[in-house]
Amino acid sequence: MSSVSSVAASRTKDALAQEKRSGTPQPDLTRSNQEELASLAEYVEVHARIAEILADLDAGATDVAQAQDAVQAMIPKPMVLVPLPPASKEAVEHAADVARRIVERAAHAHVGQAHLKRATVEQIATSAG
Repeated sequence: MSSVSSVAASRTKDALAQEKRSGTPQPDLTRSNQEELASLAEYVEVHARIAEILADLDAGATDVAQAQDAVQAMIPKPMVLVPLPPASKEAVEHAADVARRIVERAAHAHVGQAHLKRATVEQIATSAG
């Protein structure tokens, strides 16, 4: 096995030396890996919280309204940053228009999500994962 290790090690050294000679910049994999891990951790945390809410609901420790409120609390609230003075009047008006459109469309999104069939949700979850 030691010969295999040394061959693999020499190939790695050769590949690194060749990349240095070619001047090809190496991508920052650690940053993208950290972002991916952070995203995955958030995903796992949300699923764990939902499982906890459903377990409480199943055990009778909470009712449907409380479970719904707990799930709604996990959904991030949309936010519009209004530019501070000396911003132009147009910039402030544009931010206000964007905020109004978000509020109008949020109601449509909630209604649309409330009426999904179970098979649709399962298909989306399967294709996303």
